[in-house]
Amino acid sequence: MLESLRVKRILFILFAGVCLCGCSLSKHLARVSARVESDYARTKEWRNLPEKTITWDQALSLLSEYSLELKEAQDSIEAAQRQSLSIYTDLIPGVSYYGYMTRAISELADPMNSDELSSSINVTFSVPALTQVPYRVYSAKVRTFAAVKAKEGRYREAVTKLYQLVRNREIELARRALEDANPEEADTTSDPRREQNRLQADEKYWLDVARLIGRRDARWNILPTSMPHVNWKEYEPRLDRLGELVVCQFAMRLEQARMAQYGVALNYLPTINTSLYSPSLFSSTGGTYQGTFLDEDDTCINLSISYMLDTHLSNWDSYQQNKARYEREKIKIADGLTDHRNRIQLLRRSMNEYFNWRSFMYKHMEYLSSRSPQTADEYIERKKTLYKMRAELLNQEASSIESEAALILEYGLPGDAPEGTVKVR
Repeated sequence: MLESLRVKRILFILFAGVCLCGCSLSKHLARVSARVESDYARTKEWRNLPEKTITWDQALSLLSEYSLELKEAQDSIEAAQRQSLSIYTDLIPGVSYYGYMTRAISELADPMNSDELSSSINVTFSVPALTQVPYRVYSAKVRTFAAVKAKEGRYREAVTKLYQLVRNREIELARRALEDANPEEADTTSDPRREQNRLQADEKYWLDVARLIGRRDARWNILPTSMPHVNWKEYEPRLDRLGELVVCQFAMRLEQARMAQYGVALNYLPTINTSLYSPSLFSSTGGTYQGTFLDEDDTCINLSISYMLDTHLSNWDSYQQNKARYEREKIKIADGLTDHRNRIQLLRRSMNEYFNWRSFMYKHMEYLSSRSPQTADEYIERKKTLYKMRAELLNQEASSIESEAALILEYGLPGDAPEGTVKVR
């Protein structure tokens, strides 16, 4: 009865496979195309999406959850972790089942009997290249670590871009408010060209934010007042050292070059393979015999050792090439560190000059505001001067956002621990 039920199940699976192979490709594509067209019909135009105002922390939460780049980075981490686990799961013996049926075509309509069925269960165990196991374990750890740091780097880059978007938006709104209060424009009616430019700037901002955080179901407004602003006094002491992610980037380049050299050196070790051979643990053949085979006479453990002399010097040549590549990588890293330090010093000088200039401008504006005008012309002139100074402050602040972004990319957001990195959620 059980054997008959098993055969029916096998025949059903075969029948389902035949039916699946016979499916029409055009019909399947038609169904998929209809679903795509339906999704497109439900897609709203960009201008018809609702506006939603969120805080900076909420924007970071959306970014962590929906960003496709971060999802891809997480997939790389999980793939590296699975590869690390496979080193140990390969040590688990494999179990396989084999079933076989044979009968005459003229007897297909007759009931099935046990004489026409055969089955067996086998176990295999193999550990090739035992001398390579420590290297495989270490390589897997390196890949996992590199994948984790790569995700942290992508997150840092995404946060930096988001910071730039919100800061530029903040400057844009401040400029609009200043333009609307321009004392030199007597006509307060709206300028159609200006309004059109502002609308285009709004749409570009909304689209850039939606793309970055991975949510296109709304026009997102991130409150500038809710975001952390760069405090130069907080960052200036950090410029004497490298950011942690930058250190990891340089270190991983060196380690990968060293591992390539080490991997070739392992070829000089003998190859040791071990395996376990067992006949069928259980076998049932045509109803004539069934039972278990597992004793010291049937089960064999194989151990082989092989060593090949490098008579053609191919391993030696490869080793020397990787050794030279490792030495060149050291020089490249040293040059990169020098260039990086020079860029950091230029950034320090630029930010010091900007904040000194800004401090002077605020003091001068405070001085002008404290003076009482003697005439109407003096009052109007002072108002125009203050307007121009505020406009120049906004222009210079907009220019400094690039430097602020460089600080965040190197050392993290304001308020992050100097020795830490951005936490990937």
